[in-house]
Amino acid sequence: MGALVASALAIAAAAVPEVAMRREALVDFAIDEQLQQDGGVQYYYELTASTPQPGPASALGRFRGLDELAIPDEPYQVLMSRLVYTVDRDISFFTEARARDVTYLRAVAPDMGISAEPDGSFRVAHMPSNHFRLTWFEAPSTCALADSALARFCEFLPADHPPASVVLQRNFGFASVMGWRTAERAITFTAHVSLGPGRTRLVVCTISHLHHLPPFFLGGKDRVLRESVEGTAALIGRMRSYSGE
Repeated sequence: MGALVASALAIAAAAVPEVAMRREALVDFAIDEQLQQDGGVQYYYELTASTPQPGPASALGRFRGLDELAIPDEPYQVLMSRLVYTVDRDISFFTEARARDVTYLRAVAPDMGISAEPDGSFRVAHMPSNHFRLTWFEAPSTCALADSALARFCEFLPADHPPASVVLQRNFGFASVMGWRTAERAITFTAHVSLGPGRTRLVVCTISHLHHLPPFFLGGKDRVLRESVEGTAALIGRMRSYSGE
């Protein structure tokens, strides 16, 4: 579910259960257990120009470690986000089979027009159209034996609650819109953490590399933030209300 956030910039929120979204100032924000219990979502969001040599402890330096294709002199705008939310679903709900189930993906993201490709990837028809691939990591070795990008993602997770599984989504092949190049690629990691029977916490980190932002008269940076938040809230609401098996 969370792995679709990078593609969900314009999901309509109509008829979707309301989700309270709270923006946090720090990427390593403290988890607010009362807000989580009440169904709220905590998120960190930053959109910035790429910097050749960001500090290793900076948000850009840390998020860049999630993308094995990243190089220092890329000329992109970089969108980074980390969100944490909790759902009343058992950890057994989150399986590789479900993550790859087109029927489920269409249920939680009906406006995306997702379809399966013969090579195992998926196509998103919603503009800007693109493709994505999924990689599933199963416990117990998910973080303990991880290296490279997965290890960098594990640094964003609470140390006292190891994930039961992690799904990596790589989006690529983004189409242009009105002659403007959109995204180059996006990387999304989602961890599924069991809090006990019938209760699971999800931690999602995304880094997207953007060629261009909407011009100011079409909303600019504010539009990217608004649509990102609205799309995320709609996905979470639909996943929470999903009644399929």
